[in-house]
Amino acid sequence: MAPIRFAIFILVASIAFSPAFAQDASKAEAPVAQQSSGAGLVRDLPGDSTSQRTIGEGPERLSYTATAGTLPLRNEKGETAARIFYVAYTTGEPGRPISFVFNGGPGAAAAFLHLGALGPKVLNFTGNGAHPAKPIALSDNPDSWLSFTDLVFVDPVGTGFSRATGSGEEVKKAYYAVDKDAKAMTEFVRLYLTRTARQLAPVFVVGESYGGFRAALLTHRLLQKGLQVKGAILISPALEFSMIRGDDYALVPLALMLPSLAASHLERSEGYDAPLGPVHEAEKFARTDYLSHLVQGLNMDDATVARLARLTGIAPEMIERHHGRIDRSLFRQDFKRSRNRTVSVYDGAISAPLPRPAGRSDFDPILDAAVTALTPLMENYAREVLGFKTDLPYDLLNREVNGVWDFGTRPNRQGYAGSLDELQEARTLNPDLKVFIAHGYTDLATPYSVSEFLIGQLRPIANARPIELHVYRGGHMMYMRPASRRALRDDVSAIYSRGAER
Repeated sequence: MAPIRFAIFILVASIAFSPAFAQDASKAEAPVAQQSSGAGLVRDLPGDSTSQRTIGEGPERLSYTATAGTLPLRNEKGETAARIFYVAYTTGEPGRPISFVFNGGPGAAAAFLHLGALGPKVLNFTGNGAHPAKPIALSDNPDSWLSFTDLVFVDPVGTGFSRATGSGEEVKKAYYAVDKDAKAMTEFVRLYLTRTARQLAPVFVVGESYGGFRAALLTHRLLQKGLQVKGAILISPALEFSMIRGDDYALVPLALMLPSLAASHLERSEGYDAPLGPVHEAEKFARTDYLSHLVQGLNMDDATVARLARLTGIAPEMIERHHGRIDRSLFRQDFKRSRNRTVSVYDGAISAPLPRPAGRSDFDPILDAAVTALTPLMENYAREVLGFKTDLPYDLLNREVNGVWDFGTRPNRQGYAGSLDELQEARTLNPDLKVFIAHGYTDLATPYSVSEFLIGQLRPIANARPIELHVYRGGHMMYMRPASRRALRDDVSAIYSRGAER
């Protein structure tokens, strides 16, 4: 069986990219895109644009200020090394929380969460989140988080309209690594709060996929700087890469994928509102009999084969041939072989037809539908609505950034970056810190059972708030389903309104 390999990206955001984004040897050596860097391009960025706007009707009508602009990041010599594009929505209400929002990748801009879930304008999708609703357009977002927090959507270097003054290796070494990125984004938050005189404001950090990983790191580092970080909202996060990028001998991640495969099969066969009984069965089975079966070695029995086939829909002969090692790749491979359709990594309940007979394809039904809709929408929205008039392309997903990213935290620890140590430090610094983790049942990129397992392994901290985990119908970008977007918004708003009492 091929090793379990999950490249985490995100959208979403964040995110674990589709197979086209999976890291391989050739992309690891790919040059950083020149179009995303250079002093000339930085000079092409316009000045900040501010406008007054409203959302809602009647008693729910809310007035706000929209600002689209950039802030500088400086190098050790005090020179501008990059300009970071952001869009801020603020109401001017004293003492209001302010949330800094990031998507993932690495190499993803914030437009996924900005125009897909949290902002005052939203691109609506069909009920199952498979396609943007037609005609493709932005409308007022009834589920915007602006009703309870100011919002700042941030595009890291090399994404969106954010540009570095250097190029190639210079930019890679300065920004495209776990620690360098965390330092740069921590500095952005500090600088924004300083320039807007909001150093004492309640701060929340929001991130999706790799952005959730980033948000955990930022929460700790901002607390160390004395900022008033009150919470971290992690959407489909990759918390520990050792639990995402497994191999033939890492059996726990393999077992924890099973519930998401079962949820995907359930929705495809029974519908998007089918009762979750089989999923809960898979959750228990994964941690007990299935994990015990895997530990015993490459042995198979008819009962295990039959149960895995029933839960996942994978052909029994495929399961037996792979000794019961059921991963995302086998799940998608079996569906492609039997149906000539490709299953989305981001929502295993969604598939799309391929030319018959189906061969290799990097097309992802969810990711590609989102990117092709959100990229021109964001460019038009920034220019025509927000007044940020630039001819530069908006890099919603920058493959070059992802291809050269350094996931190591130390020279001898490549690919095993983790966020939980820093999140635990943050919960120690602020025991009242609110940590909210959201996942989708049918997400095959960052399975919800992995986060559930990791939370259970954390050593308790006296008096610290417990970490909350919520799972919604949908995949990696569960908010693309309107019902899940509303449920996420309602659950998160309760976190913001919750005081110090427990």
